[in-house]
Amino acid sequence: MDLDDTLLPDRSAAWAAVEGTLHAVGVARPSETVQSVFDVARSHWRSGPYFERLRDLGISSWEALWADLTLASVPQAATWGQRYRVEVWGEVLRTAGADADREDATRQFARHRQALVRPFPGAAGFVERMARNHEVWLITNGASRLQRLKLSLSGLEQHVARVFVSSEVGYAKPHPRFFQAVSDAFTRDQAVCLVVGDSLDGDGRPALARGWPAVHLCGDLDDGDGLWTRVSVIGDVVPPCAHGPEAS
Repeated sequence: MDLDDTLLPDRSAAWAAVEGTLHAVGVARPSETVQSVFDVARSHWRSGPYFERLRDLGISSWEALWADLTLASVPQAATWGQRYRVEVWGEVLRTAGADADREDATRQFARHRQALVRPFPGAAGFVERMARNHEVWLITNGASRLQRLKLSLSGLEQHVARVFVSSEVGYAKPHPRFFQAVSDAFTRDQAVCLVVGDSLDGDGRPALARGWPAVHLCGDLDDGDGLWTRVSVIGDVVPPCAHGPEAS
């Protein structure tokens, strides 16, 4: 199963956390400034010295606003990531004319974003039910420490048997080597029951190309509190799997 925007809101949660941070540090009309934060982050990210490598590892500019970028394959990224976050918020605050501390804004965003780590409606119950008779494997792009932190904060960790994070594998979905790493981890009596994800290119098509059953989750509605909720909860969209306990 995928993690971001499949089990947990990601883009909408980042948007809500940015707006909450802008409000907390005193930016006037914060809702009108949110997009500029993402634009500034993207600009700094793409001009950074490790952009291509971090992109290939499946790490995004908005995730890096609160991610620990300690990575074995890019050891310099951790220190640069700390500077990146502060510089982004510094530019945002200067442009907005806000008399606020950029390091405080950096910390505020991390707190707001962590508070918004919660599963989509139906996701926790579905994962729990699947884990009773199957091994649930998580296949996700992103920075290792961040993805594992989100999994822990979500309460889903106890139901997940294996975790494959792109920055640990060395390749991001949909790269064939990411899915080969998953395949290589199967024991002889294991088979894929179902792949669930929000991306056709990143989850659905690569799974089907390998002969793995897949479900594409899509369609969102604003739930009124700044996050987004799926039109149908995951337990309604994804049917129970017919395979036995040996499936992963």
